[in-house]
Amino acid sequence: MATVVDLSAALAATFSHDANIRQQAEQHLDQLKQTNFPSYLASITNELGNEERADDVRQAAGLQLKNSVDAKDAARRTDLMNKWMSTDAQLKQHIRDVLLRCLHSPKGDVRKTTALVIAKIAGIDLQAKEWPNLIPSLLNNMGAQPPAPVGTRQATLMTLGYICEEVDESLLSPENVNMILTAVVAGMGPGEPDEPRLAAIHALTNAIHLAKNNFEVENERSYLMQVVCQGTQATSEQMRVAAFQCLQNIADNYYPKLQAYMTELYGMTTKAIKEDTDEVATQAIEFWSTVAEYELELLDDGKDDECKNFIVSAADYLLPILLECLTKQDEEALEDEGTWNRAMAAGFCVKLLARICKDRIVPQVMPFITANISSPDWHFREAATFAFGSIMEGPSVASLDAYVRQGLAYLVNALKDPHRIVRETTAWALGQVFEQVHGAEAEGAAPIVSKEMLPGLLNALVESLKDEPRVAYYVCDAIRLLALGFNTGDADTSPLSPFLKDLVQKLYEAAEVFRNHPSQENSGKAQIAAYEAINDLVRTSARDTLEFVGTLLTVVLNAINANLAVQLGSQQAVEKMATLQGQFCGMLQVCMERLCRSEDARAALVPYRDQIMETLLKVLTMTQGGAGVHEEAMLAAGTFTVATGPDFDKYLPQFMPFIRAGLQDHTAWQVCLSTVGVLGDVCRAVSAAIWPYCDELVSIILANLGSPTVHRNIKPELLTVLGDMALAIEGQFAKYLDAVLTILRQAMGMSVQMVAANDYDTYDYNNLLRRGIIDALSGIAQGLGDDMLKSTPAGAASRDRLTAELPAVFAFVSSIGSDKTAGDGCYDEDVARAAIALLGDLCSVLPAAGPGLAQQPSKDWTLLVQYVIQCGDDSVSGNNVSWAIDLLKKATGMNM
Repeated sequence: MATVVDLSAALAATFSHDANIRQQAEQHLDQLKQTNFPSYLASITNELGNEERADDVRQAAGLQLKNSVDAKDAARRTDLMNKWMSTDAQLKQHIRDVLLRCLHSPKGDVRKTTALVIAKIAGIDLQAKEWPNLIPSLLNNMGAQPPAPVGTRQATLMTLGYICEEVDESLLSPENVNMILTAVVAGMGPGEPDEPRLAAIHALTNAIHLAKNNFEVENERSYLMQVVCQGTQATSEQMRVAAFQCLQNIADNYYPKLQAYMTELYGMTTKAIKEDTDEVATQAIEFWSTVAEYELELLDDGKDDECKNFIVSAADYLLPILLECLTKQDEEALEDEGTWNRAMAAGFCVKLLARICKDRIVPQVMPFITANISSPDWHFREAATFAFGSIMEGPSVASLDAYVRQGLAYLVNALKDPHRIVRETTAWALGQVFEQVHGAEAEGAAPIVSKEMLPGLLNALVESLKDEPRVAYYVCDAIRLLALGFNTGDADTSPLSPFLKDLVQKLYEAAEVFRNHPSQENSGKAQIAAYEAINDLVRTSARDTLEFVGTLLTVVLNAINANLAVQLGSQQAVEKMATLQGQFCGMLQVCMERLCRSEDARAALVPYRDQIMETLLKVLTMTQGGAGVHEEAMLAAGTFTVATGPDFDKYLPQFMPFIRAGLQDHTAWQVCLSTVGVLGDVCRAVSAAIWPYCDELVSIILANLGSPTVHRNIKPELLTVLGDMALAIEGQFAKYLDAVLTILRQAMGMSVQMVAANDYDTYDYNNLLRRGIIDALSGIAQGLGDDMLKSTPAGAASRDRLTAELPAVFAFVSSIGSDKTAGDGCYDEDVARAAIALLGDLCSVLPAAGPGLAQQPSKDWTLLVQYVIQCGDDSVSGNNVSWAIDLLKKATGMNM
């Protein structure tokens, strides 16, 4: 057995108000953990199990034990699991015994901490088929005669609930699940004390997804529903809240089984919404929101036949109750953005109902709006305004048109309402109108936001930028959505053109005001919203405003450089400046993107190229010192490569060190991902000029692809950039061909395995991986194609090496055709088209590809061809693959 040392003083010190004492204690514990892990485990377990220790010491010991087997970071959690599994079996059994004993402790906080630790260890042990007596021991606590103390029963139920939440359901036998459910349901009995009864309903909520077999049997299902419904009538408010939360979980997991219970559920929920406390009413509303979200998902997925239409059936009766709840706002709660109450839940539910009921909801809601929109009570004015904004998504534009035209002028005037919350909701509602209705008018209909209306509307919005930050945030968003509704592509002019300069200037000025506003959280959000509004005004700007966009670009450049010169005295100031510089880099990127859509405007960028790149390099340099905004600056640099094209090669010596650093920054995976994308931009821009850097780049990319610590979302993009590199350097890529094809073969094998697993959770990632593989192979085929067709010595070697991979490639493409994870004949269209194009590329450069494909045992790849033909021509997006289909027919001799 490991040596036990007294850690009580160190554990107590972890709660000290003195930061130095805390740090010393944590260092002492960490040192023991690193140098003698068994002793550390034995010692903290001893402190947890010692009834003579202070409660806070025992709690601290429990948390230390939990953190020894679990972590938020996936890689760290895997390391800790492996460390636990390799720990001495005798020591592990001792820890388990102490933990089970601690469930009987008279100290409530100790029992609660222990319940969580047991669940974390169970998540590892049950997977390794260890701790076989865990579930029986817990069930014994519940079935003991005479009954175990209330505290033990409560802690045991908590433990069972945590285990059901932590442990994969495949690790629990049907017998164990039944016994757990029986014990939990028994703990919910009306005769049980409140504490274990509440723990039982929480445990059932966590375990309900395991009750699939029970919900298939009517009497078992009805008994479970009866017990939960009884909980909604308990005298304890906490119990009623928890029971409605459990019903939400049941609705989410067993929606098809609810039909027989909906009348009773409607009665219980509506009674609670109207008569119970705010907390209980909120959860009762959430039940209907859960049902609505489930039905929306069915309808969005085209599964109308599976939808029971509970919402449509209940809407006539439910809607008036929800609208009444909208008037129950709590002004103090509205100031706290983390608050969720009856009025907020009702508002969310009304929005869901509008999306399901569509046009039929409009005449149901409009009487409430007209009756209350001018009420002297701000609660009713705000509720009516919120209801108006809530029905903008779902109903057709035709059903809303007349009401919106009548109501728009009122909303504009309501921006001056004496109550701040009404003004805030009004600005939000205007944004909903602009997002859902403006720009979507029927063909030939007059625009909802007419040219005549614009001056007054914009004056009101600009004036409201001076309002409190919470109001101004929604005003900025409304301006942004208004601009998007006027998006006219690359038109010569736009209704917003005469106002663009003034709008951008006012938003810029407002952002500067928010920057120095005393309300940090709200003003920070408003500042970002102002810059986002500027960005969308620029994105949607017409040709007649491009000169102004060029001027704005220089203003942004000057602002970035001015900020670089500011001396920052604290970490908070550094972080605030990083956010600001990130916004400016984003604005710079948007300005460049807009100017690049016009050849004349792109040419106007030439005089600013050096200044732009010097500025971005300064920002990137600051990043390396820990005071910059790497991702936004890197993305702006990517856009700059597109703007400069081949001329970007002059900046490669200064820029490539940052590409290298970004590729190696695995901890900030989104920065790494952005860097990979920018490297692709660079390859496309400078072509062969990237060659001197390829040895190092390919080495880093292959290392990243082989590393388990690199975030998996980066890896498909790394494969894509290998294809970009092959296209850029063409025949010189032969140097890396063997290593790259080896890693591609592994990636293809992984993709095929995911198809075999038929796991929907991996479907989206598999499509990302497929696209990366296809991009890499297509880039290689096209990049090396000339050398292979000319049969130069190097080209012949590349041809033979790539030909050797054809069976694996054909199996990979066939696996896409055979994939039924998303349903029969359901494919990602972009992946299907890319796969067909890849086969076409291979047949065009490898003589063996056509015959080899024709002789493949699996013809599932032809399903992709049929699917793409059914989808029709996609020449508008540049993704037309009819050429590849014609080539495949000729190369294989097959009629498709």
